[in-house]
Amino acid sequence: MPTGGKYTKTLKVRIDPELLEQVKEETKRLNTDLSTYVRWCIRTGLYFKDLNSFVRSKS
Repeated sequence: MPTGGKYTKTLKVRIDPELLEQVKEETKRLNTDLSTYVRWCIRTGLYFKDLNSFVRSKS
């Protein structure tokens, strides 16, 4: 996905309220915005917590 420029399509995502709170806490912890975090999760299929666990298990 090219960086910069305006996106031509918008994806609306419905998130369970409990999961949304977890996502908000994670974005606050990582000092990032919600849309960037959700976009990253959708593109990679991972949560940052999952990625951190994966990296630690491989170390």
